[in-house]
Amino acid sequence: MNIKIICIGKLPDDLKKIEDKYKKRIKFYSKFEIIELKEKNNKNKKIQIKDETNDILKHISKSEKVFLFSLLGKNLSSVGFSKIFNQSNIAFIIGGSNGVDESLFKEKIKVSEMTFPHGLFRIMSLEQIFRSLNIKNGGKYHK
Repeated sequence: MNIKIICIGKLPDDLKKIEDKYKKRIKFYSKFEIIELKEKNNKNKKIQIKDETNDILKHISKSEKVFLFSLLGKNLSSVGFSKIFNQSNIAFIIGGSNGVDESLFKEKIKVSEMTFPHGLFRIMSLEQIFRSLNIKNGGKYHK
């Protein structure tokens, strides 16, 4: 199985250790990578969204099942989220602070009605990916 996260923006230094911990845990189960793309700085938000979305799309292969984290997505439990990991190639998208062109993404996952800082959300998504792999492989971590 291959899993990757494609995200806009850098992770703050104070969260790097936590990210490294989860990356190591996830790699126990699967090939895993994080592709960190630079946030565009454009006063025209529509152009910024278009440019960032295009940057994301360049890193998606046709063999990958793509899931966008979005407020417009389907709300899943941890067990429900773990069922996604029956795919062999998965890409998760974390858009920039102004979002992405959501019309270009079919599968969307809603984590919460709340808004989180991007760095914290990235850590939360890593934790849920690890939790899901643990559930899928019969572990007890999710309880």
